[in-house]
Amino acid sequence: MQTTTLEFPHNARTTYTAVKRLFDKSTKFGSVKCDDELFIVEARRGLWISPFSETVKMKVVATSSQTCKVVVESSSRSILNLLNFGANKGNVSDLSDYINNEVHKLTQPGEIPMRQDPIRFR
Repeated sequence: MQTTTLEFPHNARTTYTAVKRLFDKSTKFGSVKCDDELFIVEARRGLWISPFSETVKMKVVATSSQTCKVVVESSSRSILNLLNFGANKGNVSDLSDYINNEVHKLTQPGEIPMRQDPIRFR
């Protein structure tokens, strides 16, 4: 099992929304479960019966009214994954980067293109 903690200067709800959006867009994960009350997202990568699948869990925890942390855990579903050295660590690192990017996108509204209606003259 591999674990990392990310800190954000944003409230827990905003950060959780960004993490949830990341998994809504991703197609590599199956069986994504979101707990909107506890701010937990769990996802599985790989086939259900595959001995090389992995479970990823993200938990957003408020540290104050304006800051939070995200705990990212990756665990193998089988003892056979011990042969796949470093895969969980690499996956957690990649997920951490994606989470950082998604939180940044969500909290910078000026950088998100907004739909504008064309100006109409009479």
